[in-house]
Amino acid sequence: MTTANYHRALFEADQDLARCLVQRQKIDHKVARLQAVITQLQDLCAEMDHKNFERRVERVVKADLKMGITELARVILKEMALPMTASDLKEKMEARKLDVSRYSNPLAVIHTVLKRLVQSGEVKVVPRKQGKKAYQWVSTTDTLHHLQSLWSADVCKS
Repeated sequence: MTTANYHRALFEADQDLARCLVQRQKIDHKVARLQAVITQLQDLCAEMDHKNFERRVERVVKADLKMGITELARVILKEMALPMTASDLKEKMEARKLDVSRYSNPLAVIHTVLKRLVQSGEVKVVPRKQGKKAYQWVSTTDTLHHLQSLWSADVCKS
C-alpha cells in the first residue's frame, strides 16, 4: 500500500469512529431517557398495584363483614390447624370485625353454631381439661376414615 492509501484508510477510520461516537452518544442519551421512563413507570405501576391490592383487601374484608356467623365460623375453623374453644373462635371473629354486640349473649350464639356444625359432621369436639370443649374442623381424611369405619361396621354386621 502507498502512503496515500494509508492516509485515506486512516481518514475513513477516523470518520467511521466519529460517526460511531455520535451514534453512541445518541444511544447513551436514549438509554438514560428510557431508564428514567422505566423508573417512573415502575413507581406508577407499584402505586397502582398497591391501590388495586388495597381495593381487593377491602372487598375481602367487606365480604367477611357480610358473612354470617356460621359461615365465618366455618372459615376460621378450616383455617386453624389446632382445636379452638368457643371463646377463641369469638376472639377470631371479632378480629375479623364481626359485630358480636348485636347479640345479647355472643358466646351462646357461637356455642349454638358449633353444636350445629358438630351435628352436621363438619366439626368435631376435642375434649379439654376440666370438662371444657374445643372444636376442630373435620378434615377430608377424617371424613374418609369415619366413612370407612361405618362401612366396615355394616359389612361385619351382614
